[in-house]
Amino acid sequence: MGFQLDHTARLRRLLVLVALAGSPLLLPGDLSAQGAEAAESDPFAGVEEMIVVGSELLDTLNATSTSVTAFDSMQLEALGVSNVSDVAAFTPNLEIRAASATTATFFIRGVGLNDFTANAASAVAIYVDEAPRNLPAIQLGLLYDLQAIEVSKGPQGSGPGRNASAGAIRINTKKPTGEHDAYVKFLYGNYNLLDLEGALEIPIVEDVLAMRSAFRIQQRDGIVKNRCGGLSLDQINAGGPHCGESPGAVIRPGLEEDLNNTDVWSTRSSLRFIPPIDGMEWNLVTHVDRTDQLGTVGQQIGAQSALGSTDNAGYRAPEVAGELNRIVGNLNIPSPAECRRDPDPVACRARAASLRVKAESQLSNSLASRPLDALPFDGDYNNPGYERQTSVGFTLAGEWELDAVTLQSITGYERYDRERLIDADFSPNVVFEFDIEDNAWQVSQDLRLSGDLESIPLAWNTGAFYLQEELDYDQDTLAQSGAVQPLFQAYIQETASAGLFVDVSWELLDDLTLDAGARYNWERKTFDAEIFAGANMATDSCRVTNSGNVPECNRTDTVDHPTGGVGLTYHFDELRSFYLKYSHGWKGLQYNARDGLRASDVTDVADPEQIDAYEIGFKGSWLEDRLSLDGSLFWYAYSNYQVFTFSNDTGVPPTRIVQNADDAQNFGAELATVLRPIDGLLADVRFGWLETKFLDFTSSVSRPVPNGNGAQFRLVNDFNGNQLPNAPRFKVSASLEYMFDLDRMGRITPRYDVVWSDDVNFDPSGGTGAPNVQGLIFLPDHTIGQKAFTQHNLQLNWVAPSEHLEVGVWARNLTNEVYKSLAFDATGGPGFVGNLLGDPRTYGLSVKLLY
Repeated sequence: MGFQLDHTARLRRLLVLVALAGSPLLLPGDLSAQGAEAAESDPFAGVEEMIVVGSELLDTLNATSTSVTAFDSMQLEALGVSNVSDVAAFTPNLEIRAASATTATFFIRGVGLNDFTANAASAVAIYVDEAPRNLPAIQLGLLYDLQAIEVSKGPQGSGPGRNASAGAIRINTKKPTGEHDAYVKFLYGNYNLLDLEGALEIPIVEDVLAMRSAFRIQQRDGIVKNRCGGLSLDQINAGGPHCGESPGAVIRPGLEEDLNNTDVWSTRSSLRFIPPIDGMEWNLVTHVDRTDQLGTVGQQIGAQSALGSTDNAGYRAPEVAGELNRIVGNLNIPSPAECRRDPDPVACRARAASLRVKAESQLSNSLASRPLDALPFDGDYNNPGYERQTSVGFTLAGEWELDAVTLQSITGYERYDRERLIDADFSPNVVFEFDIEDNAWQVSQDLRLSGDLESIPLAWNTGAFYLQEELDYDQDTLAQSGAVQPLFQAYIQETASAGLFVDVSWELLDDLTLDAGARYNWERKTFDAEIFAGANMATDSCRVTNSGNVPECNRTDTVDHPTGGVGLTYHFDELRSFYLKYSHGWKGLQYNARDGLRASDVTDVADPEQIDAYEIGFKGSWLEDRLSLDGSLFWYAYSNYQVFTFSNDTGVPPTRIVQNADDAQNFGAELATVLRPIDGLLADVRFGWLETKFLDFTSSVSRPVPNGNGAQFRLVNDFNGNQLPNAPRFKVSASLEYMFDLDRMGRITPRYDVVWSDDVNFDPSGGTGAPNVQGLIFLPDHTIGQKAFTQHNLQLNWVAPSEHLEVGVWARNLTNEVYKSLAFDATGGPGFVGNLLGDPRTYGLSVKLLY
C-alpha cells in the first residue's frame, strides 16, 4: 500500500486527500484546518495532489464529480458525535431520525424511507470499513476511534457495494499502523453521564503484524420523569399520588422513575497482516456491541376531537388538563348548576357547549404553536419497557497489488439478537404496547479489480458484490382499552442481493475528465408470515383457524435493474474545478407486515423505486487555501418513490406501511464554505436548500360509519402538494474556533457550533395528520412535524505542552431548546399524537490522556 506524489500525473487536479483502507474523502469545502495540531497529526497535511495506488482508485477518480461531506476524527470529537445520527445536524440535506437506540431512518436530499420496522430497506447505504450494514438494527452504533465519516449524496448507481437511491454513509475506523499508540478519554456530564473511551495499538511482528483494540462505554440516567414511577402498593391502593388520573389505568408499584436512559458499550479489535508477498495486505476487524436499557418513551397529546383532548382511553396529561382549565376560566363558561338557574337553561347549555368547543380549539392551537406541552420531559407511563440487543460481526479486507492491476476483497458478517418491550401509547393505559423479539444475520462479499491503461489516460475498476441476509421477527401487540385489536405477528424475511459493476475515468483533455460507470442489480426476497389475530378476524387472515389450518401467507419476488452514471469535470486550474453529472438510482421492493386482517395485507409490497438525478457543482480554494468553497445544484425525477405512512385506521394500532407515490418534485442546492482568515482561526459554514412536494400521491384510511354498528368506510387521504417527509426547506450549520498558543502553557481552543433547521414534517400529511370521520383535517399545522428551531453548542479545550493531556468543558443545546425529533399520528384508533423529543441541555467535563 503506498502513496506516490506526482504533479505531472493525470490526477494532478484532484482536490481531495485520500488514504487507503477505507480512509475518508475530504473535499475542500469540508476540511477542518486545526492549525498546528492538524499538521502534527497528519503527515500529508498541506499536500494538494496525490495519486493513490490501490483499491480505492476509482472512488478517488469519481470524487471529482461527486458531492461528499466528510468529517475527520478531530471534527467528530469537537462536535461531540456519539453515533452517526449526530452527524446529520452538521450535514446539508441529511436527516437521520432515531426512534430508539437500535432504530433509525436516513434521508439524503429528501430521499429516504421513514420506516422503523426491522425489515425496512434503507434508501441510504451504510458502510463500516467498506462492508455494508444492511439491517436497520445494526446501523446505529457507538462511534469511537474513527478515521473519518463521509456522506456521499445522490444515487449510488455505479461503483462497488450495494445500490442505494439516496446516497451512502461510510464510517471508517482507525486501522493499525505498526506503531505504538494509546489513548483513554473520560467524559462526565449532567444526568450522571459517564462516557469512557480508549484504544491501544501494539506492533506484534515489526512490519508484518500489528493490532489495535478500542472500546467505548456510555451510561446516562433517564431524562424523562415518570410520574407513575416510585409509587408503593399502599400509595396506589390509597389513591395517593397518581399519574394522569386516567380511568382504567393499572399501575404496578416500584416502576422506574427516570426513563430514556442510556446504557451501551462496544469493543472492536483490528489486526493488520502484511505477508511476505509483494503488494499484499490483510485487515481483520471484529466487534461486539451491547445495548441494555429501558425502552424509549415520548410524550402523548390526546386528540380524540382536537389536539389536547383525551385519547380514546380517557387519558389527558395533567399539565394539559390544567391548561384547559385556565382557558375555560378565562372564557367564563357557565357551569351546569348555573345553567339550571338561568332563565333560558337550553340556551345557556348551548352557549356553554359552544364555549367549551372554543376552549378546546384554543388549547389545540396553543399546543401546536409550540413544540410540546408545559412539561415536555414529564409523563405518565405504566410500562417503562426495555431495549436489549447484542450484535457481533467482522470485516476481512484484503488487497493485492500486482504489476498492472490491484485486487481487493471485502468480506463482512453481522448478526444481532434483540428484544424490546415498548410502551408505544406513552400513557398509563394499555392502549397499544409492543413486545418484540427479532434476530438476524447477514453476510456480504465484495470483489474489486482496478488498474490503468498504458496507451491512453484511462483508469478502470470492475467487480462484483453479493449480500445474503435472514430476519426472524415476532411481535405481540398488547391492547386492553378496546380501541385497538390485540395482535400477534411473526414473519421470516430472506434477502439475496447481487451486483456487477464497471467504472472508468478518462482524461479526455489536460483539463477535462470523463467519469462513467454502470451496474447491474439483482435482488430476490422471500417473505413468510404468520398472523394470529382475534377469533373475529377474516377467514383468509394468516391465523390458526378452528380446524387448525394455517392459510398460506408467503411470497417470493425477484427484481433486477441496471443503474449507472456519467460525469464531466473541468479543471480551471489545479485548485478549482466544475462538474456536470447524471446518475440513475434504484431501490428494491419493500414488504409490509400490516394488521393481518387479510392475507393480502401481510404480503403487501411496495414496488422498486427509480430516481434520475442531475447535478452541477464546483469545488475550489482561493487566497492560498484560506477560502474553500464546495457547492452543487441538483434536480431529481422519481418513479414509484417509496413513502412510509402510518395506517392510522380505526381499531388497529398505527401500522407502518410503505407505499408508492407516482410522482414527486425534488430539487435544491448545497454550499460548504471554510474560511481561514488568519492562522489559528477557522470558520466553517454549511448550507442546504430543498424544494420538495408530492405531485401524485393519495392514500386512504378506514373510519367508522356513524351509527353503523361497527361498519367502516375508506376515506381518501390526498397528499398532493405536501412537502416530502424529513426534508426541511433550509438548513444551516456553522462552526467557529480559534486556537490560542500559550507557549509553555500549551494551547487553548474555544469553539462555537450552531445549527438552524427550517420547518420539517415527519409524514406525508404536511404535518397536519389524517382527516377525521367527516373527512376534515382537524389537527393544526406542524402537529406531525417540528417548526424551525436553533441549537447552540460551546466547547473549550486545553492541550498541554507535552501533547499527552487534553482537558475540555462543553455544553450542547445551550439554550435548552425543546424540539421534537419525531412525531406520529395515531388519531384514528388510539386517538392521540405521539412525540419523541430531542435531548435537553447537557454539559460536562472531558479528560483525554494520549500515549
